[in-house]
Amino acid sequence: MVMSACGGLASMMFHIRSFIAKDNISGKITEILFFGIFFVWLPTIFLSHGLTRDFRQRDFWKAALRGCPPWMYKGLWILWGYGFFAAFIFPFLRGSDPGVSQSGFLIVPAMFYSVSFGVAYSVLHVKTFDEGRRCLNGHRISPLAKFCEECGAPASFGATDAKGM
Repeated sequence: MVMSACGGLASMMFHIRSFIAKDNISGKITEILFFGIFFVWLPTIFLSHGLTRDFRQRDFWKAALRGCPPWMYKGLWILWGYGFFAAFIFPFLRGSDPGVSQSGFLIVPAMFYSVSFGVAYSVLHVKTFDEGRRCLNGHRISPLAKFCEECGAPASFGATDAKGM
């Protein structure tokens, strides 16, 4: 989790630096950032499998990130949207080839590091989230349920469950 946070912050920092200064970052730094993804991604795969094994495939991300606070969940998707824009769309808007400048592609490692961090964070906090899920009548409900399985009342979106999944 610490390596994911450091890699994500470094990627963001170098992305912003190369974008503002319009210079290319050293190839060694870029290699380290991209190579570091493999060290955090393999554990992320195993951790996410443990978080999602009882859920449908279409609920994969909701299940894998259900222990994250709402701001982290939303921030992750905002970062992924920005990453896609910065890496693929923005170079075309500037009239350049996406492969010419490193600034757009330096955000890509941050995207993967952020998912890794989110999954690791979720593993640490998922038990609290799952135990705190209740309907409006106080019955315990399953982690992604919108309505109580016992009485049919809507899920209560309290402090531990404000995502509204």
